[in-house]
Amino acid sequence: MSKFKKFISMILGVVLCFTMAISLVGCGNTNNDDETVTVTDMLGEEVTVKKNPKKVACASRTTYDLLIAFGVADSIDGVYYSLLDNEWSSVFDAKANERYSLAYQESYETYIAREVDIVFSPEKYITDGLKEHGIKALNVSLYGNPDFSGYVYFFADLVKQIWDSEEVAQKVDAWKAHMQNAISGIQAELAKHDDEQRTVYYVRGDKNKGVGYTDTVGSFTEYAYKVLGMKPLNDQFESNKPSAEEICEQNPDVFVVGGIYQKTLMNALQEEPYKNLDAVKNGQVFNIPIGLTMFEQLGVFSPVFLCDQANKLYPNYFNYDVKKQIQDLSKEFFGVELTDTEAQNMLNGLSREGNLLA
Repeated sequence: MSKFKKFISMILGVVLCFTMAISLVGCGNTNNDDETVTVTDMLGEEVTVKKNPKKVACASRTTYDLLIAFGVADSIDGVYYSLLDNEWSSVFDAKANERYSLAYQESYETYIAREVDIVFSPEKYITDGLKEHGIKALNVSLYGNPDFSGYVYFFADLVKQIWDSEEVAQKVDAWKAHMQNAISGIQAELAKHDDEQRTVYYVRGDKNKGVGYTDTVGSFTEYAYKVLGMKPLNDQFESNKPSAEEICEQNPDVFVVGGIYQKTLMNALQEEPYKNLDAVKNGQVFNIPIGLTMFEQLGVFSPVFLCDQANKLYPNYFNYDVKKQIQDLSKEFFGVELTDTEAQNMLNGLSREGNLLA
């Protein structure tokens, strides 16, 4: 009987040790879930946020496709509505239909009710309001101060800080390498030539607001065309909604047109009062491709944006295979294989099937 009691005691001891071990592991996981990291947003403000968050909101348009590409798509809860309305979203995001559709200035109640860990916010006043309501928010803007040159890799590096994963870091670094190769390659070639600098006017076509809707100073778009050796005209206007008279007075050497309404807006340039401007008469009106986001808004396909525009602006200097670039980036960062026709449709600002997006 004594031996039996010792045996039972030994078994109970083993069970107790096993239970304690499981408990300690569980406690360890809890601590990991509560781990935080202090980061600095584009306003220069330090914010302490949850590390490896499970729920983030992409109110800023420049965050959605990059988060998918960097391998943290499962953390995306909500996305700015216009990105989800884009037909390319379902091509590159398998869960696009499950994402919550966010207004530009979504209600505080929505973020609180959805228990969002971080909101990537597009503007200071929105960011400040979220913080005042106890919501963790980081400003990730499409505009830099004084310009965007110091912010090209800002969000990519921010992702590496927030998501502590070697896989994420590798994907971030791979995208940065693609971007830097495009920038340095274009700048190196342009440095060989002494061309007179031309002016460029960007027509922003994510909304159908006419030719007189462009970007303000400090945008990524402005930065990109400076990399391309052009002189953007947005600093010549008092606002991002110049009148037709103001645009005609500048008489741009080149028009570039982006967004889902680009076909409508390119047609508008063939009519009064624009049809007699130098750029229109000389065939210097070019479209900008569209993917999961507009190519001229910082994202996965920004390297292709630069190369595509280089081909169009300097056909004697550049001949990038941008169709292959799109296919390669689609496969590398999204696991999506596009046909030649589908890649060309993207370059043409169309849907995957070749239809108008608006």
